Amino acid sequence: MDAQRAKSHGPVVSDVFDYTFKDVIGYALGVGAKASHDLHYLYENDANFSTFPTFVVGPAIRSNSVLSTWPGIEFDPTKVLHGEHYLKLFTTIPTDGRLRCEIRIADVLDKGSGALILSDVMVYNEETNKQIAFQQFGVFVVGAGNFGGKRSSQHYIPIVEPPRRPPDVVTEEKTTPEQAILYRLVGGDLNPLHIDAEFAQISGYQQPILHGLCTLAFSVRHVLRSFAGNDPSNFISVKVRFAASVIPGQTLLTEMWKEGNRICFQTKVKETKEIVLSNAYVELRSPKSEGAGSADVFDNKSHLEISTKSGRNAKLISKL
Repeated sequence: MDAQRAKSHGPVVSDVFDYTFKDVIGYALGVGAKASHDLHYLYENDANFSTFPTFVVGPAIRSNSVLSTWPGIEFDPTKVLHGEHYLKLFTTIPTDGRLRCEIRIADVLDKGSGALILSDVMVYNEETNKQIAFQQFGVFVVGAGNFGGKRSSQHYIPIVEPPRRPPDVVTEEKTTPEQAILYRLVGGDLNPLHIDAEFAQISGYQQPILHGLCTLAFSVRHVLRSFAGNDPSNFISVKVRFAASVIPGQTLLTEMWKEGNRICFQTKVKETKEIVLSNAYVELRSPKSEGAGSADVFDNKSHLEISTKSGRNAKLISKL
């Protein structure tokens, strides 16, 4: 690894992505949107038809494919892990159009057991040249450390520790056995790890796993429903660490804490109790109080249940 050489190269235009309302709807379906309460993501004639905030991760992840030939960076593709992700929106995403992605290497850190590549992706509206989003990928390359580089960077966007109190809201949602198959078609990541059992076993997994960015989007949906009135324009940013994998068909539990304009969260697999997204947060423009707007989001068919524990604040548990 040659961090200085990697940082001095770029930014380069790595992808131009044309899309229509059909792609917007397909993505929403891929991250679990439901007609019962997410019609504004699913119907192009809805008065509030919107693009889900994490839609732009698809074009951005395609942009990262250039890392394999980036000057100053050498790695075995089978040793690469998507360790962390940050997304910030500067405006709402158009429901159709053309996006341009530009990528640069912010830094390459020496973590001993591996190298952490911080790749920044800027997403622009190609027609207006207005920046829509900024993303930072934390790409960990196993076994590529000990190259004499620094261990920390001012360019790194930090994670957060969750509050030491019971979560204010917990949302439960089951993924489908076909979740990864659908997401790989609409989310921009065709890695066979998510569909090919033999490839997954070669990569060290017993079976194909769900995309971490799909799990991220599920959790962002939970936050927006619980604290933003299900309004995507309330979203500013999200930061997560990918802590473990999800098997398609498993149930996600998103535990959320309101901390000012930030909703801290972590996501677990119900069946194993394992944390799969950790040290995470969503920043909102105008967060509601805990569970606010949930009556509009979850009707009686959603099996809403309000419970209290040890006299503390009520927690909303929604089973989708």
